[in-house]
Amino acid sequence: MTDQAPPPKTPMVNVAAYWRGDFTLPPTPDEEPDEPSLHRLGRSGITVHGRDLATLLAPAYEAFRS
Repeated sequence: MTDQAPPPKTPMVNVAAYWRGDFTLPPTPDEEPDEPSLHRLGRSGITVHGRDLATLLAPAYEAFRS
């Protein structure tokens, strides 16, 4: 008898099919939402030197969007 933990119950991924291109991507919306993702997600609860991470990332996020 062994004290091994049972294998994790994760879905099987067919990596070979992925690299062959045998997969489909979900359709993307035609329009960008009016509200940026950082605002939709809200506060992360992660702080850096007392400032919320979303606040610190906002300028970089806006630069990427433009």
